Amino acid sequence: MTEDRVTIYDVAAHAGVAPSTVSRAFSRPGRVSAATHAKVMAAAKELGYRSAPPPAQERGQRHDRLGIEVPDLTNPYFAELISGMQEAVKEHDHMLLLLDSVEDEARERQSLLSAVDVVDGIVLAGTRLSDATLNHLTKRIPVVVMNRRVAGLDSVTPDYEHGMAQAMAHLAENGTRLVTYVAGPVNSWSDAERWRAARSAAKAHGIQIRRHGPYPPTTSGGEQAFEDLHGVLPHAVICYNDLIALGFLVAALRAGVRVPGELSVIGHDDIPLARFVGGGLTTLATPKRAQGRAAVDRLIRRIENPSAHRTPLEGSQPVRLVVRGSTGPRRVH
Repeated sequence: MTEDRVTIYDVAAHAGVAPSTVSRAFSRPGRVSAATHAKVMAAAKELGYRSAPPPAQERGQRHDRLGIEVPDLTNPYFAELISGMQEAVKEHDHMLLLLDSVEDEARERQSLLSAVDVVDGIVLAGTRLSDATLNHLTKRIPVVVMNRRVAGLDSVTPDYEHGMAQAMAHLAENGTRLVTYVAGPVNSWSDAERWRAARSAAKAHGIQIRRHGPYPPTTSGGEQAFEDLHGVLPHAVICYNDLIALGFLVAALRAGVRVPGELSVIGHDDIPLARFVGGGLTTLATPKRAQGRAAVDRLIRRIENPSAHRTPLEGSQPVRLVVRGSTGPRRVH
């Protein structure tokens, strides 16, 4: 069927529901079950149907629901981030719709396109989409970006420069002169910023630094990074996130590497598991709950008064070094 011939009656028949249910699924999705909504959307997509009414924001209608995109729900970092968001949306009498892209750009794009008509705004916690795509999205719905800055969009980012300055000062005090930055996803803005901040801080402390990677932001990625570097280990590694750092640390300990005597390991994020491996993982901690709350507060302000802030709102959250047993003085004889 062509789009101009398809009606809600066609969609209703295809989905096995009443025409009024199709109408509600598009105009008031909160009034139908998730299963029914998915069935109607699938039927509409298959038939090529597009709803005629304009977006909810143009109709003055609110869903009291926010979308939150995360690249990997199994990463404990995002679990704590979402907890902070849940606290904030509860105070605003809103709900969260979770969109897990599992590090898949195509899946992320499709999820966002499906969500724009059923939420009032979207927080992107780890998007891999291009700046152009995100700017196109924000023309349809209010958007706040986390862990990344995009021209024209509101954002909340950690203060990577201050964090890396602390990490390099700590390593320099312990006799470190050669550091490897173990990189994360190749298209990650935060990875590029951490690498840039690491190079600047290393130069300030007379430390030689190189980049190695990219690797998946997982413990398996960290194990692979160690295998690739084993035999030519630097004095210390700073990893893209705690999961890579923990995988690297465990692999090093299994191989008999003395940590921190021969090798110091630093991660990013300070996930709960970081306290329990070996003597504990030294890491750069971000205020994850505070970041989540800040993103939701900023998004709701933008939804409720879109013309109040004509320029993007940008804010950085503090980062602090948490020293544990994975770093210390070099004692190689």
